[in-house]
Amino acid sequence: MGSGYARHSRIQHRAADYGMPLLRRALAAVALPERGAPFRAADLGVAAGTNSLEPMGAVVEGVRSRTGEDTPVTVVHTDIPGNDFNTTFATITGSPGSYAHRPQVFVHAEARSFYEPLFPPAELHLVWSSIAVHWLSRVPAPVPGHIYSARATGEVRRALREQSRSDWEAFLTHRARELRPGGQLVVLGGASADDGSSGADGLMDAAVAVLTDLVGRGLITSEAWARMTVPTWNRTREEFLAPFAAGPAAAALRVEEHDLVTLPDILFDDFRATGDVRDFAERVTAFFQAAFLPSLLSTSAPAGDDGGTDAVAEAFADGLRARVAADPEAVETHWRVVPLRITRL
Repeated sequence: MGSGYARHSRIQHRAADYGMPLLRRALAAVALPERGAPFRAADLGVAAGTNSLEPMGAVVEGVRSRTGEDTPVTVVHTDIPGNDFNTTFATITGSPGSYAHRPQVFVHAEARSFYEPLFPPAELHLVWSSIAVHWLSRVPAPVPGHIYSARATGEVRRALREQSRSDWEAFLTHRARELRPGGQLVVLGGASADDGSSGADGLMDAAVAVLTDLVGRGLITSEAWARMTVPTWNRTREEFLAPFAAGPAAAALRVEEHDLVTLPDILFDDFRATGDVRDFAERVTAFFQAAFLPSLLSTSAPAGDDGGTDAVAEAFADGLRARVAADPEAVETHWRVVPLRITRL
């Protein structure tokens, strides 16, 4: 994620709100450790840590409300090795009222993809993952003429869908092994409607228009543009549920709750209330820069050429601000998420 992710992830935080009721029900249902033993929780896909404070605080409160004592709680925050864990820990330990300041709470981190094994067998009581599993472990092929998987067609679309299927099955297989019997898994997954639309297709189209302009101006090479991809796949609800019908996940995990939620566009709602189009354009651009631009620019300049990458990033931001300000309705987004609560049998 970009350096401004902590400041510009309000949309992701709003999405996570739809998972909090499931998390509280998971905490009411989870099998607790024996008295005196620690409760072990994992937060998969922590990013900057901003959006982990509330759910992990709820974990500590939920466990202790059931045990009636200061049961030790360990929380392991995971993300890929390239994550800025300095920012993560500054957020978690530096935020007033953070769960990390509670007695008998122990905070750790692991730098590894959640599509790999992360913990020993039967280590965890509860797993939380919010707005992270739509990121792919690899991109099998770039999308011709675009950056976004929802715009892919033909063989490329089939390859992206297959990568998503394989990643999701790997995620569930590893969590089934790592959770204790009676353990709970709560996932908020970036999703799409049955037609494959994520609700943010207009924003991605606007980004493509800006990038195409930068190619025409010579700021991005045609070779770099051809490789640019946002490495995500927003699954349909059917794709999320498919592994529970057959295979290893079906034998070990049971879906207790699921839904498909369409989110309001909180930035556009603010714009509608204030009429401040410049502020709206700035906030949309900052969100895109923090969430997606690092993935795109990883292909735009040779290794070590930070100056070139910075110049492209600045030009892209200028271009996206101008495009959003000129037609704000075109980038109104209504992201979709699938909340899932799952029990380890």
